[in-house]
Amino acid sequence: MVAIVALEQEQYIRNGTNLMSISIFKKLNVLVSTIASTTLSLVGVFVLFDINNKAESIVTSGDPNDYIVKPGTGYNGVVSIPIKIGSEMFGCSGSLLSSGRHILTAAQCFDNPFTPGLSTDTTILFDLPTGQIGIKANKIYIHPNWKDVFDFKSIEGDLAILELASVAPEAAERYDIYRNTDEVGQVGVKVGYGVSGQGNQGFDVTKFPFGVKRFGKNLYESGGEIFNSLDPSQFVPGTSLAYDFDNGNPENDGFGSIGIPDLGLGLQEVHGGTSPGGPTFINGLIAGMGSMFFCLGSANDNYTSCSSPPDIDNILLNTSFGEFGVDTRVSTYASYIDDVLGGKIKPTKTVPEPNMIFGTILTLGAFVLHSRFKQRKDKTTQSS
Repeated sequence: MVAIVALEQEQYIRNGTNLMSISIFKKLNVLVSTIASTTLSLVGVFVLFDINNKAESIVTSGDPNDYIVKPGTGYNGVVSIPIKIGSEMFGCSGSLLSSGRHILTAAQCFDNPFTPGLSTDTTILFDLPTGQIGIKANKIYIHPNWKDVFDFKSIEGDLAILELASVAPEAAERYDIYRNTDEVGQVGVKVGYGVSGQGNQGFDVTKFPFGVKRFGKNLYESGGEIFNSLDPSQFVPGTSLAYDFDNGNPENDGFGSIGIPDLGLGLQEVHGGTSPGGPTFINGLIAGMGSMFFCLGSANDNYTSCSSPPDIDNILLNTSFGEFGVDTRVSTYASYIDDVLGGKIKPTKTVPEPNMIFGTILTLGAFVLHSRFKQRKDKTTQSS
């Protein structure tokens, strides 16, 4: 029988020297039909905070240095979004939409209890053949169905759009979105920034630090709702796309362990689940965005490690072989994206231009001076 994981709980997990604060699924006393030989449930997160102050990764099947994206090779429009929390930094990825003024990314990057949201410091970084260029974002649109990183009862809407203060450089590719609903069974190209590592060990922030853009491929094997038999009332049907991280061995085939066997793409395969907002392209169109990742956990150890098999190493959520990833399904939100780009939706938040802020300060200052002058004048009149 399979135990169901549904109740979220914040927990700190130490992975080597790196302390990760994550929100994880915990067990409910519910049993469903047998789909595995051991008691399993999902253990997962929306986003990692404080992996040496960095948040993203693309873990590869081969040497991570072989998957680095060089400027001018078709992915200049995939951007880095540094986000500051106090004195610490973490980051998300995003992709430039066809307007040249809008960045598609994950809602969790700006709407969660840990980050400040859109601010005057929000800068989008483009890595171009001529060097890195930063452009401020002054508006954000967060999908209304997004709740927060601790709400696993109804997972959907992890999508946000940033509006740039100026048009992106011409050297940055603009991307259209995938509008068909035939993503399952197709191979996509995953691109994103962050830490990296090799699938046998998972991410390694000391060898492969934050800030490098990488790419690779993976196969969408199902919608995220397939996991609702393990976690009922979790993924809203039709809103997400799921994949696993294969190494070619049946025992590490995550989806194979729940009845959908596929041994992967060899050295082309990557896990991009911990790159929030990182795009997955099908035929050059944005089909998915990195949203969350998880593994099958065993009740035998109170869900403090991943079950092996299929996980290759038992280490909890290090994106090694045998773990899963879930992307936001962009086609589901096509009309919302179109309406934002068409100016039909009001932004969730707008950041004033610097000159507007300065103007407000001057106006306020003038008001204060006028009030003080008036008070002095009134006192002088009364005394005379």
